[in-house]
Amino acid sequence: MAFKASKKREKKAPEPVGRGSPIIPNKAIEMAYRRSMQAMFNSMISDYRDKIADALSHPVMERFYAEDASPYSTMASVLNSLRQRWSKMFESFAEKASKEFVDKTEEAATNSTLFSLSTAGLEAPVKTYNRDVQNTMEAAVEYNHTLITGLAKELHEKVHSAVMLSLTSPNPEEQGTSGIQNALREIGGFSKKRVNLIAEDQTAKLYSAVSDERLIQNGCEEFEWMHSSAGKYPRHSHQLMDGHIFKVNDPRLWQVGGEFDLKKGDLGPPGWAIRCRCRRAAVF
Repeated sequence: MAFKASKKREKKAPEPVGRGSPIIPNKAIEMAYRRSMQAMFNSMISDYRDKIADALSHPVMERFYAEDASPYSTMASVLNSLRQRWSKMFESFAEKASKEFVDKTEEAATNSTLFSLSTAGLEAPVKTYNRDVQNTMEAAVEYNHTLITGLAKELHEKVHSAVMLSLTSPNPEEQGTSGIQNALREIGGFSKKRVNLIAEDQTAKLYSAVSDERLIQNGCEEFEWMHSSAGKYPRHSHQLMDGHIFKVNDPRLWQVGGEFDLKKGDLGPPGWAIRCRCRRAAVF
């Protein structure tokens, strides 16, 4: 009788003995951060609109449009004054707002992670600070400060370009007050989109980073990926990852292609990729 070799059995990963609740970013903190930034940028754009309108009604500007006089020094002075004023204001605002946002987000992310650990079966998860958590917070404060002040500078450059274009463009829609007002409306819409993205992305990223630190701190080496279908265009790779168990800092999460066919914009743990709404849950 011929001998038949048995099929090779695949070794399955053990089922988790404890699964925690999903760690979900705090929407109220994100909304508060968004509102504070948007109010500041709205004030900036409104001030630019008023000061530029005043400058355009100056006799020098009226002669420019009537007689081709030179208005550049007048507008340059106005724009330079606005730049200096708002640069100082945004430095002060960014310093306060970024730290306040990071402190609140870290506390909420820590509490959510500890609750996930406790529902997974850990009796007394710890909340004490360590150097890794502190480094994460300091880096987040600095980065958010840079994002805010950088966007302010970008908006100033956009307004500066629109004003200069209004003085030189042959296109009637880009000339004078109407051209500048149109540009300011577009810049206002642009700032709103950028502020929304910053608030959403930075909340998710900080939650992701703090959760990793708190899991490691409490001896939890793994989490379960929980895909969210809330996004308009769900990532196929993240759908494939749903329900899988990953090590914290698992190299597969940062590998383009690989087991889950990750694209460059898909990389990282849950919530790290831009507009990723996936969650994680602590598992033992």
